[in-house]
Amino acid sequence: MLVGKRMKRNPVTIDKDSGINEALRLLQEHRIRHLPVMDGEKMVGIVTDRDIRRVLPSPATSLEIHELNYLLDKLRIGEVMTKKVITVVPETTLEEAAKLLLDHKIGGLPVMDGEELVGIITETDILEVFLEVMGVRAPSSRIELIVEDKPGALEEACRIIKGYQGNILSVVTARATLLDEEKKVLVIRLEAPDFEPLIKALEGADYKVLSALV
Repeated sequence: MLVGKRMKRNPVTIDKDSGINEALRLLQEHRIRHLPVMDGEKMVGIVTDRDIRRVLPSPATSLEIHELNYLLDKLRIGEVMTKKVITVVPETTLEEAAKLLLDHKIGGLPVMDGEELVGIITETDILEVFLEVMGVRAPSSRIELIVEDKPGALEEACRIIKGYQGNILSVVTARATLLDEEKKVLVIRLEAPDFEPLIKALEGADYKVLSALV
């Protein structure tokens, strides 16, 4: 799936000459954590809730509220924003976007079409897709199987599941280390009326069942 299919379009933005209080208001009002920073029609940076917290005075400060507001309003977003912004395009895959978020330890990526900001994709958006892919949102059972890393292993497991009237909702492959040896694991979400006999059939076919949750 591509970023352009799951990004939030028309993201909330802030002008680089706005004050900190305005950024706080937008973050709280829209319940978001990232604000692309604009200079006219051009994106020039990004500011996050973490950036804002970093410049807020300590709760132990002796300043009065009106003094705090005055100081915060004098501080411009352009002074605290991140200028080197990591971006993606609508054609970027969600896997690539997730890798960028993880590698750079960030929570959001502005989506650009040339010089135009067209959306934003966040770690929350990608987690929602992950839950969909895993079939978590639908009532289902879950099986983890260790399989031999060879052709036909998945096909055989699916054949057995079908034989017990199992309806597969999702299949994800992963790797796990067991007894210091890396193994291929199938994580299967399914609807199966004959769940217990199915588990026994899989074990009888030499699949090691790591977990089975109804």
